[in-house]
Amino acid sequence: EVVVESPNEMLERVASFVAGAELGLGGSADEAKQEFYELMSTGRFMPNSPTLMNSGTKYHQLAACFVIPVDDDLDSIFNALNSAAWVFKTGAGAGFDFTPLRARGTRLSSGGVASGPVSFMRLFDQVADVIKEGGRRRAAMMGVLHDVHADLLSFIESKLGGGLENFNISVGVHDAFIMAALEGREWNLYDPHECPQLVGLLSSDLPDLWRKCVPKVTVNAAEVLDRAAKAAWEVGDPGLVFIDTINEHNPTPRLGRIRTTNPCGETPLLSWEACNLGSINLSKYVVNGGIDWDLLEHDVRVAVRFLDDVIEASWYPRPEIEKAVKRTRKIGLGVMGWADMLARLRIPYDSDSALLLADRLMEFIAYVARDESNRLASERGPYPEFPGSIHREGRFNFEPQVSSSQIYDESKASENVLRIVESRPRLDWDRVRSEMREGTRNATVTTIAPTGSISIIANASSSIEPFYSLIYVRQSSLFSWIEVNRFLKEWLIETNNLRPERIKEIIVHGGSVRGLDWVDKEVQDILGTALDIDWRWHVRMQAVFQRWVDNAVSKTVNLRHEATPEDVKNVFLEAWRLKCKGITVFRDRSKGVQVMQVPADLDQLIREPPAMGIKVKAKMVPGVISAGNTRVVTVSEEYAGGCPTCDL
Repeated sequence: EVVVESPNEMLERVASFVAGAELGLGGSADEAKQEFYELMSTGRFMPNSPTLMNSGTKYHQLAACFVIPVDDDLDSIFNALNSAAWVFKTGAGAGFDFTPLRARGTRLSSGGVASGPVSFMRLFDQVADVIKEGGRRRAAMMGVLHDVHADLLSFIESKLGGGLENFNISVGVHDAFIMAALEGREWNLYDPHECPQLVGLLSSDLPDLWRKCVPKVTVNAAEVLDRAAKAAWEVGDPGLVFIDTINEHNPTPRLGRIRTTNPCGETPLLSWEACNLGSINLSKYVVNGGIDWDLLEHDVRVAVRFLDDVIEASWYPRPEIEKAVKRTRKIGLGVMGWADMLARLRIPYDSDSALLLADRLMEFIAYVARDESNRLASERGPYPEFPGSIHREGRFNFEPQVSSSQIYDESKASENVLRIVESRPRLDWDRVRSEMREGTRNATVTTIAPTGSISIIANASSSIEPFYSLIYVRQSSLFSWIEVNRFLKEWLIETNNLRPERIKEIIVHGGSVRGLDWVDKEVQDILGTALDIDWRWHVRMQAVFQRWVDNAVSKTVNLRHEATPEDVKNVFLEAWRLKCKGITVFRDRSKGVQVMQVPADLDQLIREPPAMGIKVKAKMVPGVISAGNTRVVTVSEEYAGGCPTCDL
């Protein structure tokens, strides 16, 4: 394999290319380059993978994901396929709403019958397969079908027999559907060819639909929800996307309603929009048992400027995309290293203390990010659609919020966490709101992405997820080696437990230390893994971050193998109740994958670790990092849940 540039050379290329946008915006490219490089080279911030891969190349497409519209005619479908192919070629993903496509069995003008949305999804999946063979990384897609479409049940169960491997799928559900399911009422499904007004509906529009259109089929809403939960229990799909909640927070309703999201669900977008994402590495801000709020504020401001510059520096595959992106200038600053931060602060993930800290920390990031976007507007002008936006009216994207008391009990937080949050600088939301009314640069500023690749580069835990496992057995073409969670390794060394028999015991125990009597109780609490943690804590963590996030939160609720479909349904309902914008579950071994195994040469691996090696996260999908036509690194990963389209 040929290494074409070192990590530092890559970051210098990215910093220089993105900073070049400053020249057309009245800023200093040299100063911006230095700030951007320092932020990335220290591992405190990373932009999404296409920015890292494509900066300075011929096709300098820098966004992570797009939403491409699909209408009910062949020209639109194949135009969407063409646009998607260009997106995949540049290492990005795409989301689609297939609700406009006529139902299976509908008569065609040619005399035949329609094959339905799922059949066309298979066509998109095949295109993704072809593109990924010669592209930079695996093609990723989100397929959404709304809960009023006549093919809803076939969509829900479309992945049970295999196929659609490049898709995450989610049902676009309305509050009215959830209420009907809770009450066991009937629910009407329609063919969009006969009733085109069903596309893009909200719950408030449904009475008009029921009055004007004849349903193609009537089902029991509770049974539909049960079947969705059963399918997700079996294969991890579908997830749910909460359409009413998403549109309640749509910053530019004048442009239309949001009907789908990007592949991993963290960015609901209008047609042709793109998401330009980056993440702050939270573990870098832990100092002396607290948080360096001043450094965090500085870095959030630099990151917001970086992401706004990305919009100017990027090449766009279609003119419709460039127009849509630049009229709203949406960016999404998120976080990674949350589990690392909690471990360094000795706070259990599944605790009210962690939820309180998440609430106050994300509020701070949201505050600084919006304040910086306001500053940029005073320098560069507000986004073009600002006059018709909620910001002009003085409303933040995250309003209205679910109350924090519905998520956690502050009285149960530890003294240590109370001390940390009390040290946070004062936030003047009234000032930021007032200045936002005069102009803000970006329609959205915050997002929580899965950080599947960039967290590896930054040597951070993924996104806001807990540790998936504390020990991995890694393999390359040359050797195998053991990778032990850094915090566990410190404790094992301190207590003289870094021995083969102890490592083997943890591996056999599923990569977890909870329940091992020789491990200190505090260590067990602090180093809880995704499967140790009850699903309720997973959902609450997603909900508490969502309180302050403009876009959405991509998070996986990991369930033990013995979890039931009823558990999955309860996850869905709790996420809806706590005003999440979407929800995804993954039941351990639901795909029949052997995640952990004890190698025969374990003793030798522990005694003789390799001198060098590439550390990767846990997924089953092969991945390639390329620069131009040159392959740089090839890795193979075991799938361990998370957003399955977020690989290298």
